[in-house]
Amino acid sequence: MQSGYIQPLTPLYKIAWIWWLILVAFQRTIYYENALQWNTFLSVLFVISIITLFFLIRQRRFFTSENHLFLSKDFRFGLSKIDLRYMTSVKLNKFSFEFIFAGKQYHYMVFGKSNQLLKEILEENHVEYNHTKSKKTS
Repeated sequence: MQSGYIQPLTPLYKIAWIWWLILVAFQRTIYYENALQWNTFLSVLFVISIITLFFLIRQRRFFTSENHLFLSKDFRFGLSKIDLRYMTSVKLNKFSFEFIFAGKQYHYMVFGKSNQLLKEILEENHVEYNHTKSKKTS
């Protein structure tokens, strides 16, 4: 069993980033409106924004075993078991990995050795995937 790291890029995850930015902007606005005075409300907002940032930036682990891919779940102790034989629309490029499994679309950001591991496991299991290189503009 091998493992690597992924970062989700689902629409819900992107919305969470937008709300985090709104929270930080709100905190900064309140700070300036209070004539640069720090208070309890701002402290609570600061703690909430730090905790939220931790959950947004922490990387999720994935594990590969024979013809299965195991993805960690947020806020739960458990793994999603994905059979590589039933994955469709698989796309793997330099920074992202996306596929459809059981009607649900998965989209992750993947770097370095984790990307190589996914490429190897897809090739070992004869999964057809699109490998696109990033476009360079001149």
